[in-house]
Amino acid sequence: MRVVIEFDIRADIIECPEIIVPDLITYQDKFFEWLYNKNNDHDYWEYENGKKSCLCYRADALIEWLNTFVLDEEKAYMIKSGADTWDTSLPKLFF
Repeated sequence: MRVVIEFDIRADIIECPEIIVPDLITYQDKFFEWLYNKNNDHDYWEYENGKKSCLCYRADALIEWLNTFVLDEEKAYMIKSGADTWDTSLPKLFF
C-alpha cells in the first residue's frame, strides 16, 4: 500500500505491506527511537569535529529501518522522492 511521508512542502511516497498501515504512528515512533539513538551507526548522521551532531534523512531511512527490523518477506520501497503533489486520500506520516 502506498504511504505518503511528508517533509514540509514535499513528500516521499513509499510502497509498504498493508499490514503496516494501521499502526503507522507506532512504527514511526519506533523508527525515531532507532534513528535518534546515538549508539546506532547508520548513514543518516552528520558529523562535526568527528562527533555525531545532527541527522539528515528522507523516507529512505524509514524504508531501511522497516526492511531491516520489521518486515520479513515483503519489503518496502520508494515510489517517488520529493513529490510536489500526491493523492491526499493515502495514509500519511509527517516528518
